[in-house]
Amino acid sequence: MSFEPIDVESALDGLRKALASQGGVEREYSESALQFASAAPRTADADEARRMARRHAEWFLLERPSDALGGAPAEWALHHLAELDAPELEERALQALLSSRCGVFEVTSVNAGEGAWVRDLGAGGEYPLHEPEASRELAPGDLIVGRLFAVGESLYSVSPAAGVFRNARLREALQRDVENLRLGRRGVLRLSQLELEVMFWGGGGFANAEPLTRAREFFARAGLGAVEIETLFQELAATPYEPGRWVHGVRDGLAVVLEKLAFETHVDLEQARRLLLEAWPALANPSPRAASSAAPQRKDAVRGDVRAAMEAFDRGREAGRDLEELFRELERDLELESEEIDPDAIDGAPAPDFPGVVAAMVQEYVWETEREQGPDAARAAAPLAKFAEFGENIGVFENLGAHELLLFTALWLPERGALSSAAEARALLSALQRFCDWTQETQDIALGDAYREHIAGLELLLPRVIEANARRAGAASDPERGALYQLLTLEGGAARVRDRRGDELEVRLERGLAELLAPGDWLRMSVDDSGLAQVHCCYPPQVAALAP
Repeated sequence: MSFEPIDVESALDGLRKALASQGGVEREYSESALQFASAAPRTADADEARRMARRHAEWFLLERPSDALGGAPAEWALHHLAELDAPELEERALQALLSSRCGVFEVTSVNAGEGAWVRDLGAGGEYPLHEPEASRELAPGDLIVGRLFAVGESLYSVSPAAGVFRNARLREALQRDVENLRLGRRGVLRLSQLELEVMFWGGGGFANAEPLTRAREFFARAGLGAVEIETLFQELAATPYEPGRWVHGVRDGLAVVLEKLAFETHVDLEQARRLLLEAWPALANPSPRAASSAAPQRKDAVRGDVRAAMEAFDRGREAGRDLEELFRELERDLELESEEIDPDAIDGAPAPDFPGVVAAMVQEYVWETEREQGPDAARAAAPLAKFAEFGENIGVFENLGAHELLLFTALWLPERGALSSAAEARALLSALQRFCDWTQETQDIALGDAYREHIAGLELLLPRVIEANARRAGAASDPERGALYQLLTLEGGAARVRDRRGDELEVRLERGLAELLAPGDWLRMSVDDSGLAQVHCCYPPQVAALAP
């Protein structure tokens, strides 16, 4: 059976054309090109300039949140495909673009003339490549830096703008450093296209104030005052920006600011991390030219510049210098020294404290599920995106337990209106149980036991409650309205309820809603003088376990 891969180039071109009619997007694209280009030194090489422009396009279309669209362009297009005048843009192709992987990949095996297998050094997943031509040039141990595109049948192709590095000691040093960083994130390390640009092609600084403007506007929309925003900027500016670091946001100044945001605000931490990462060089070096002239220059290599470091290494080798010493200098130039590990911490590794770790673990579970069980099993895990959203402010994965599972299922899901049908509720609980069992097996955290002991009873109750919330009259749930009552008895639309002080009263419920309720349920509702109740949200009986 012949294999027809998805035409990634046509999909990207179709996406660009579809976005051209959306106001403000083309302006954003042009402005972001300057921002992206400033992450790397200017080059007179036309071919490299084309590759950089392609990497920028991938970043803009697939990762960078657009102010005009309210999200990444590819995600926006997928949700508005029916409205777009783009007959050549297919849902299958958009899904393939969104399934792409960005990172540093090690070639583990090669089948010349067909493809290769690569391993993501950050996330740990392995992917088969459909690369008949490139496979003739690849060798085990090569590093591919850039994006892999899903082209169908669980196969991937390499972006034409990706870089390939062949150096065994560089690979080993990078593997050690990434492994230490993975320990800090419990096995997951995701790299953005912009981070890769700085790491492998970067010159170490942004030459304009646009990142500051974008970050300031984002935090203002999130409700932060001008003084709060400037305080955040001052805290980040007080920490020197190190362009040679492989990953920012782990045990550095950016991590401190993100932790503060996690505990004191409700901002989108992932978008905040991206915007602050872009703004940090401008904050730490307000005058790029002056900062550049004042910074001490090393004789052997510009800090963090991979190409310059490798050239210095080659010059030293040709001069007959000691190889071990040269490799140590190379690791130092590229900031690849292993981080110190606290021997008193669990398993000898520092305890992770990284908001977004739940989403990272969910993503790793989905990747592993797809690799081992296929795309259908991975799609069945899609409802876990809601659990990732719920846990966005949890910085230590081990903090997850029975309380958090109950909070998510019995309170958060009904309160947010995150599910619209009983079928969605059953699908989510099924996916959640599999995830909890996987976590217990791979991370030695007893979430599987916690699910069976505290959540399994919701498998019959939560779907009914979700249907009741879908049927109740009125607008979306407002957590500030009404008071909590437990339903004691119910006959037709007449109900007896008890508030949290223990006082009981008779109320009348909408008959259509009452049909889906049962004694033991909890209701957040307002009751008028005639005893008519307006129900704002329904909860399963297990929500009582969360009461203070």
